[in-house]
Amino acid sequence: MRDQTVNDLLRLKNIAELKIRKDMIAVVIRDNYKNYKSDYNKSYLNVYNLNFDLLFSYDGNIHSIDFSDDERLLFADGRYINILDTRKWTRLSVDTSVNVDAARWHSGSVIFTGSKKPEESEDDAYYFEESDSYNDLFIMDFSHGIKKITEDINIWEFDTNGSDIVLIASDKPQESSWYKSSVYIIVNNRPVKLYDPGFRQIGKIRISNDNKIAFLESIMSDRGVVSGDVILIDQNHVKNLTENYDRTYSHVEFINNSIYALENHMGNFSIRNLNNNEIMAIGSGIVYPVFSPMFSYDDGNFVYAFSDKNNPPEVIISGRHSGRSSINSSLLDLDAYPGQLIEWESSGKRIYGFLRCRNKDDPLIVYIHGGPTSFSYLSFIDRTSVYLGYGFSVFMPNYRGSIGLGREYAESNIGDLGGMDFEDIISGIRYIMDKKMVTTDRIYITGGSYGGYISALALFKSDIFKASVSLFGISDWFSFHGTSSLYEWDRIHMNDDPYADGKYKYYSPIMMKHDVKTPVLLMHGINDPYVPVGQYYQLYRYLKDHNKNVRLLLFPREGHGFTEKEHIIRQYEETIKFFNEYK
Repeated sequence: MRDQTVNDLLRLKNIAELKIRKDMIAVVIRDNYKNYKSDYNKSYLNVYNLNFDLLFSYDGNIHSIDFSDDERLLFADGRYINILDTRKWTRLSVDTSVNVDAARWHSGSVIFTGSKKPEESEDDAYYFEESDSYNDLFIMDFSHGIKKITEDINIWEFDTNGSDIVLIASDKPQESSWYKSSVYIIVNNRPVKLYDPGFRQIGKIRISNDNKIAFLESIMSDRGVVSGDVILIDQNHVKNLTENYDRTYSHVEFINNSIYALENHMGNFSIRNLNNNEIMAIGSGIVYPVFSPMFSYDDGNFVYAFSDKNNPPEVIISGRHSGRSSINSSLLDLDAYPGQLIEWESSGKRIYGFLRCRNKDDPLIVYIHGGPTSFSYLSFIDRTSVYLGYGFSVFMPNYRGSIGLGREYAESNIGDLGGMDFEDIISGIRYIMDKKMVTTDRIYITGGSYGGYISALALFKSDIFKASVSLFGISDWFSFHGTSSLYEWDRIHMNDDPYADGKYKYYSPIMMKHDVKTPVLLMHGINDPYVPVGQYYQLYRYLKDHNKNVRLLLFPREGHGFTEKEHIIRQYEETIKFFNEYK
């Protein structure tokens, strides 16, 4: 066995989507990086039998797999919709002329969402927020072609039971409008609003054969990263099925007249039948895809992708059949690192997180997850475990505002971003030090997005860290509101008016009065629309003007996170080098 390296992380195959139908399992497997100047991470559609013998494979930019009743497999690839006949293994490909976002079978037809890319011309000036394309809903009938169903409404998600179509949609197409979405149903080819969640967000919508509608609802941080309580609409009656549970739900399905949900309790996953509370246990780790976990069911079998601290991610079948794929078997020569659940109290509130440590005197990296309504977890190999291969321990606090302890916990830092959630992190460090779980005085901090904000905030609120590596975070909440594509997100999470002289100023690192002593390395993608690179230009200039120890590493072509292979390697190399420089 050998230590994990960054190159091993790049070899990891991410399981992005899966679907079971009778004796077949379709899986979308995605590379963990993009190639130089590529537009997407290459993905692979594999179709297996229940013994995980490979029946079919196809590569491209694949997503939205769905089986028909007669076992044809639908999948999208860029602007193409493909129909795979699994009896003859022949494929029909249709050019939709739009960038397909999602597709599903709808009786014998296909419905899909997508938007047209604006045509390029010499006169390419445009009015800001006045010419953005809507994500429309289309139907593809094999006899009559493609027809657009919706106008002037932006479709983020949809589901169908073969006759009725339900939507999560907003009245504007901008990215930030996702935070103001509602539930609609299509009636006479027109969307009719059924439910408005108010200040909360919704996702993972499902409709049953008898027209019950289920979805997830909570304060959420990112489109596609959905988790919360399970809400049911039954004949216009709305009910929260998991109200006050100390668990978070991230996927929901109607199965045999019952509602099943994927449940996360402090990183311990299970599938719960919400009608009778029957549980199918999965284990402590992570269900894939990481930020939008899912499962599929058919004919007495559940399938899901799972990794714990001892096993790399694989597709698992459980029920009438049992088995495990070997998608990541090439990683089995790597060391499996220890990890443990940690619980502590912070200002009277129960907080949890995870510690990965081989030697108590190894230098400690405090890794802050983004979101904030996301969480850190234990898995065999991920963006945190590889640090142990380079001689570090890693502490991953799931501060208030994280998921895994119910909706109240996930919403408990609203209006206090960088306040008590930061104190939860500091108290967690004190706890593991007091309990002698680690004995080093070499403590570092890093994280991206909201984790980047916290690791930048740490410069101004604490001197306990030897160094900070802060990735694509926020330094000035007011300028963030004016330049980010997520201008509704900060209003909701800050719970304040950006133009008042209040929380936006109070929680902005560059507005804080502190003699910064911690060396910091900032990293940012040039093309980040969510946290614009100007946030780190501001922070860099502030620290430089005050003669502080700061460097700024910029990544061309990158958005919110680093995705190209050499950029990922550079991020880790520079982080490890920077931490080892300050002992």
